Amino acid sequence: MSGARLLGLAVLAAAALPASLAREGPVLCPFRRATGRPCPACGLTRSWNALARLQARRSLAEHPLGPATLVLAGALAVADGLGYQPRLDRSPVLVAAGTGIWLGVWLGRIGKSRQARVGG
Repeated sequence: MSGARLLGLAVLAAAALPASLAREGPVLCPFRRATGRPCPACGLTRSWNALARLQARRSLAEHPLGPATLVLAGALAVADGLGYQPRLDRSPVLVAAGTGIWLGVWLGRIGKSRQARVGG
C-alpha cells in the first residue's frame, strides 16, 4: 500500500473516530508518555477529528498545523487515487521551509506546555 493511501486511511480514521475518544482516549505517543510534552505530531488526530466536525477553532487549538496537514494528506490521497504521485521532496527550499515551520510550531508548543506546567 502506498504512503498516500495510508494517509487517506489516516484521514478517514481520524474523521470516523468518536470525538470523545479522540479527546479523552489514552496517550499513545511514546515521546509524550516519556517526557510529558508533545511530539511534533501530537494532537494531529484530535485536530483532524475536530475539523471533520467543522470545529475549526478547536482543530487549531489541538494542533496549529492540523488543518493544513489534513488538506495536504487528503490531496495526496486523491492524487494517488487518480494515478498521480507528486514528489514533494524535489524542492529543497520547500522541504527546508516545511521543516522549519514544523519545528518552529513544535518548539512553541513545547514552550507552551512547559508554561502550563509551571503555572505561568
